[in-house]
Amino acid sequence: MPGVLDGVRVAAFTHFAAGPLTVQFLGALGADVIKVEAPFGDFNRFGIRDHNGKFGGISPYFVTLNRNQRAIAVDLKDPRGMEVAQRLIRSADVMVENFKPGALDKLGLGYEGASRIRDGLVYCSISAYDLLGPKAGELGQDLLIQALSGFASLNGMADMPPMPTGSYPVDAYVSFCCVIGILAALRHRDATGKGQWVRVDMMSAALHMIAQEASYVMNVDPVTQRSASNVVHPDQAAPYGIYQTDDGQAFVMSLTPPATLQKLAEKLGILDEMAEHLTPKGVKYDRDKVAGPLGRRFKEMPRDEALAVCRSLGIWVAPVRSIGEALEDPAIVARDIVRETESAYAGKHRVVIEPLQMSETPVTFSRPAPALGQHTREVLAELGYAEAELSSLEAAGVVVAAPSS
Repeated sequence: MPGVLDGVRVAAFTHFAAGPLTVQFLGALGADVIKVEAPFGDFNRFGIRDHNGKFGGISPYFVTLNRNQRAIAVDLKDPRGMEVAQRLIRSADVMVENFKPGALDKLGLGYEGASRIRDGLVYCSISAYDLLGPKAGELGQDLLIQALSGFASLNGMADMPPMPTGSYPVDAYVSFCCVIGILAALRHRDATGKGQWVRVDMMSAALHMIAQEASYVMNVDPVTQRSASNVVHPDQAAPYGIYQTDDGQAFVMSLTPPATLQKLAEKLGILDEMAEHLTPKGVKYDRDKVAGPLGRRFKEMPRDEALAVCRSLGIWVAPVRSIGEALEDPAIVARDIVRETESAYAGKHRVVIEPLQMSETPVTFSRPAPALGQHTREVLAELGYAEAELSSLEAAGVVVAAPSS
């Protein structure tokens, strides 16, 4: 069944995470995505990998972020390689890039240059800061943006350093913003025939992720107040947070009104320690005097018992699971969001696919991440290159072509 973007071609000048995630999602919606790599490949191919040789030395991060794409390897510093890129752009509806700011402009493949090559092109740029702003040339990466945006300042205990997350949330959020912008721009082009420049910068995206916390800072308290105990959100009242138990496990407790907290404290035998703080104001401004006793008491109990006590009072709680445990959840297994795939260089492996469900045009799972240059010959032939030209470019090192599979 064709996807909603069947017939749309995407030229992807992307690497690392945010760019590949964006075009991978477009591929899942049916677009023909052509990933353009240098002859030495995307850095992320070999970034975080199993040095024991699984995946043929390729990073599992790469194989999960570059599905639903074909790949060509081209030397853009060679005029003949530039001609390949220009032909590709001329055939494309969308171009996505997250190269170093200005890098493609120097090659004539920035927004202005690419728009002259392909009238009506939807051109999407991903950068650390807005490319038309005062910090347009500055570089960024997820961890750096978590720090610069204030995202990291929200996490961790008050007497400890700020704590960034153990994943790449800014990259992921940026990619979703890009997909939304590209789809809207394609809709506009359908109506008017005009392309446009879609820009998403990581700093703005990170601030949008914490828009509600930023609103509190701008309108209520300019100083972010982290808890000294277990409360994991700077603006939430106790007991909103994470609690350890005596079996080495942990669980989280969500929003709980003071009246219910009083019943919980009675069951746990610690009401005397916190009774005076169990008011709407007290659980917010004296939250450590509520969360502290709860944390000490839960550390004396096994997790299952702690969960049972909380659930008996209707309190929202959940165990802290490992990624492996989450993947084994029957709901996740039934959802079929984890799929097995196979490629010539990575063998059989499992990946988590896009979380979107559509009744009439379901997302596709058609291609594993490509080998370097796996589709060079296939795509260049589609762009009009004859066999003799292909062989000449390959022999000169202008393109890299791996055996197709």
